[in-house]
Amino acid sequence: MNDNDITKYRPNGLPNRQQHQPAVPQEEVNYYYADPADETHLRDYWKILRKRIRFIVPVFLAVVAIGLLISFSSPTLYTAMSTLKIEPQNPTITGVAETTPKQDTSSAYDFYQTQFKLLESGPLAAWVIKDLSLETNSSFRGGRTSNAIASLFSWIISLPGRAIEAIIQLFESDGEKGPPGTSSYELGVSPRLVGRYRSFLEVQPVRNTRLVNIAFSTPDAKLSQDLANAHATGFIQMILENRFNMSKEARDFLGKKLVELREKVQRAELALNSFRQKHGVLSMEKGENIIVDRLVDLNKQLTVVRTERIQAESLFRMTKNKNSQHLQLVLNDPLILQLKGTIATLETEKGRLSSIFTPSHPRLQELNQQLGEAKKSLTGAINNVVEGIEMTYAAARSKEEALEAEAKRQQDTALDLKEVSVDYAVLNEEVIVNRGLYDNVLKRMNETGVANDLAAANIQVMQRAEMPSMPSSPNTTYALIISSVLGLILSVGLAFFLEYMDATLSTPEGVWAAVSMTTLGVVPHLKSLRHGYKSTLPQSARSQLEPPEEIDDTVSNELVVVRDRMSIIAESYRTIRTALLLSQAEHAPKVILITSPCPGEGKTVTTLNLSVALAQAGHKVLVIDADLRKGRCHHLVNISNHGGLSNVLTGNLALQKAIQKTGIKDLYVLPRGALAPNPVDLLMSQRMRDVLRELRESFDFIVIDSPPAIAVSDAAVLSVACDGVLLVVNGNMTTTPTARRAVERLEKVGAPLLGAI
Repeated sequence: MNDNDITKYRPNGLPNRQQHQPAVPQEEVNYYYADPADETHLRDYWKILRKRIRFIVPVFLAVVAIGLLISFSSPTLYTAMSTLKIEPQNPTITGVAETTPKQDTSSAYDFYQTQFKLLESGPLAAWVIKDLSLETNSSFRGGRTSNAIASLFSWIISLPGRAIEAIIQLFESDGEKGPPGTSSYELGVSPRLVGRYRSFLEVQPVRNTRLVNIAFSTPDAKLSQDLANAHATGFIQMILENRFNMSKEARDFLGKKLVELREKVQRAELALNSFRQKHGVLSMEKGENIIVDRLVDLNKQLTVVRTERIQAESLFRMTKNKNSQHLQLVLNDPLILQLKGTIATLETEKGRLSSIFTPSHPRLQELNQQLGEAKKSLTGAINNVVEGIEMTYAAARSKEEALEAEAKRQQDTALDLKEVSVDYAVLNEEVIVNRGLYDNVLKRMNETGVANDLAAANIQVMQRAEMPSMPSSPNTTYALIISSVLGLILSVGLAFFLEYMDATLSTPEGVWAAVSMTTLGVVPHLKSLRHGYKSTLPQSARSQLEPPEEIDDTVSNELVVVRDRMSIIAESYRTIRTALLLSQAEHAPKVILITSPCPGEGKTVTTLNLSVALAQAGHKVLVIDADLRKGRCHHLVNISNHGGLSNVLTGNLALQKAIQKTGIKDLYVLPRGALAPNPVDLLMSQRMRDVLRELRESFDFIVIDSPPAIAVSDAAVLSVACDGVLLVVNGNMTTTPTARRAVERLEKVGAPLLGAI
């Protein structure tokens, strides 16, 4: 049989879940809605704490009790403490690390963590054990006296730390690094004694300082003092020995390096001297500067001479192209100017005398002779000036050629020197580098001894341990505070973890978030009455209730509405009754099916208590036990089950004879009857529909107790013949997946879901 076959049996006009809506405001009928998108509020956490209070309190008390038990069982211990000041110190052995005068934050952190590990190391513990002869000390060998209970609890509490330490050691390739030097095995100290020693030790760095406290807690006050002081002294001595060994190794290394560098310096200097002798230079830098300066000076002179030659050549070419007497140099010559003046005077005189005398006159002849000599002298003077220009040009040209040749030779010399200077620079640089390394190593070697003497100055004993006068353990107050905090954290944390893992629907909000179904009411668990957590209504509410009627004492105690009308549980059922009566706009559902996702979730108890609440309101109510397999309604109301629903559906018994009146007014029950081999077929039969139709005329409400919705299909078959379906959800049992499966199964056949309880 499939769901499609079931839906055809649903009466026409009956509301399904999609059609059903509350007819009155939420506050009037106690509907519960929850919006999954709402943000988590602090009150939600408070609800979780209240819900899990019965778990939180025992866990908290158990942890506190364990803490106090450990404290009371712990031995009496005395703690002595010495204080060291540890300053960071840069290495000054090989001259490499000291180039960074300040340590950055990361380096400083690593440095101090290394020092703390050294203080806790096994070799240091072995050294102190040998120094104080603790192998024969009964107080030390006896250890911390404690009883078996304290030892057991201490071992259990230390398990997480041991596990974490073991995991860390698995990932550490080199393991724990102790201080270099003699190991505990080489000193002949038993690892068991070293472990006992380290169990007494506690290294306590002082925050934001360079101080570290060394604390020892033993049953003997004097032993604690001796161990604290000896440990501080031993740490300083071990560091000194370690640095002395490092210094010795460094001196040996530097000595070998010094010999190698000395040989390199000698070879480099010999090569440089040979190069100087070969090329005839003492200092390449000075020789190169002189040659360059000389070349620059020659270029300057060549520029001046070339300018003079160009000017002389210009005058020379003018003497060839023009009449020499018209040259500016000729015109400006004093001798030529004087001769021209003389000629002009003679010609003037000749002209004057020619007008007076004849050409043969002695005066004119003498004047002509003087004039001829003057012109001859002028021609000679002009020729002399021209010859001077030619000579000047020739001299300038000769000087220019000589300077050009000298500049070319000087340039060739400079280029040759450049090529030589490369080899010279390489040899000279090698000498400088090797000599610098040699001087540096020699300096470090001389400083190594001084550095070793000052190495211990960065570790000082600031305060020596004093003998304690009062025991430091056990501290009951501290143990109580710590155990209380741990108990609170553990209990609350486990409570929230259980709540996270809890998939049950324990709140109306959870029901809405899981299946989008409103909750008509919340009923406290019946065990709250059985275990003495009985809650009653206020006096004002109880006065409004009618006095309880006389009932049969054989009625089950699970019928709380009858047995304890003043309880909160009974009031919860009355609240659900009100919500049910107002659940539909036109009229309340008359035939109501009550089911649950799985067995044992309280549907039968809910069916009868809700029916009693309806009967107490003056309605005639019939309860039909439709669980033909395991129905137990007849047990709760103490009636016979010889004839019931199964007998009516098979035609073996009349309907009116099967209905039985209970000891509760207006409450009738139709028990399940004899076990039937085919319950589903009977519930789907036409006879079942006829029975419901007939009963509708005789009763105000018909409440059907059906089997679970997931286990069998009986609930789905009956749901389509009812006016409404209520789903009972047990907050301690029903999970989200089961509730969703039940709702999906009912929705698939079109069941008129009213809500959840």
